[in-house]
Amino acid sequence: MDNHRGGPPPGQGTAIRMLTVAMAAYNEEAAIERVVLEHVEVLNRIGTVAPKWEIVCVDDGSQDRTPEILRGLQARIPRLRVIRQENRGIFGAFTRAYREARGSHIFVTGCDGQWPAENLETMLPLLLSGAEVVVGVRTNRRDVYTPARRAISTLFNRLPRLLFGVRVEDAGGTKLGVRRVFEYKLISSSPFFEAERLILAQRQGLRVEFVPIRFLARSGGKAAGASFKNVYRSAKDLVRCVTAYGFR
Repeated sequence: MDNHRGGPPPGQGTAIRMLTVAMAAYNEEAAIERVVLEHVEVLNRIGTVAPKWEIVCVDDGSQDRTPEILRGLQARIPRLRVIRQENRGIFGAFTRAYREARGSHIFVTGCDGQWPAENLETMLPLLLSGAEVVVGVRTNRRDVYTPARRAISTLFNRLPRLLFGVRVEDAGGTKLGVRRVFEYKLISSSPFFEAERLILAQRQGLRVEFVPIRFLARSGGKAAGASFKNVYRSAKDLVRCVTAYGFR
């Protein structure tokens, strides 16, 4: 499968003509306002390298006050775009955010308060030095996650390396990269879709870098990324990717 969408050769940095911060929210009333405002503050600080920016937040059918809070923020922040949709889960929400993004580069993050906005500043130098994708790695999982959640993360980090010969550590976390990487036509429709994205990027010779970032405990809401349904569907997508792309 050829997912290359054009652009400069691998390894060459590109100017950030416009930066999109992509978020997906589901019942995040406890943190959403603080998260958006913190990202606005950071985006203003990096204005010399990314003078044009936007925040795209997909409200994935929230049932709490998240929609109301986002409407209020949108009235105050012209460069915040809020897209409301019926609940479609992690894959559906982020896929919509990528489709709506207008930036030449995209920064993917959460809006649950676990991903400090300063992570963007930590990851930005690697992008400016020529990386096409920068992945933020959580180094403190032991302090935040249960043993079961850590075991699931470890498994899905190691299997792609064994099967495809590439590193996908923390694929489901925060990422910063060139637009074309977020336009890939993927096989996966589960949380494994972000690992598949990194597999394809590295198979195509793109420079993918990994950097430690800050990660905090949730201040509210409920995490659903490691639910049985998501784990089962991710395992099925892993098998489908092996069939389609072959072993390393």
